[in-house]
Amino acid sequence: MSATGTTSTFAMLKVVAGLLHDVLLKNGGRKQKTWYDGEKAPGIPLDEYLKRLVRYTGCDMDTVIIAIIYIDRICINANIIITENNVHRLLLAGFIVAIKWRQDRVHANSHYATVGGVTLKELNRLERTALNDLKWETHVEKSLYSKYQKQLASNI
Repeated sequence: MSATGTTSTFAMLKVVAGLLHDVLLKNGGRKQKTWYDGEKAPGIPLDEYLKRLVRYTGCDMDTVIIAIIYIDRICINANIIITENNVHRLLLAGFIVAIKWRQDRVHANSHYATVGGVTLKELNRLERTALNDLKWETHVEKSLYSKYQKQLASNI
């Protein structure tokens, strides 16, 4: 059952955006060039970008939580610092991999590229890079999922 568009979904997305914003503040102006970096930070606030991703991909909160787990894994495995120039693309990459891992029916990558505000070529590169940075380990243990879910829920 998809929870897209519900009040609780938007509340949870606001928490995710807030946590990511805190990470950005903590990381300050650190610069590190990665495949996830754009030329400049997109003009869309994180909470609006998250809402857009959920609304137009049709994913549910389970997929969002798995995407956050993937982003953590990517940052650890590839030693990536989350910055204003890469946070949106990290979210997009995490979402794409999580959607394709969890959902039976997926859109064409051209749709996800439009939703994410990148070209199809960029999206394909982001997906490939994310899978490599995840070492193709997309399975999420139930205990890890529950830990993330509780952490996010406790911040609502």
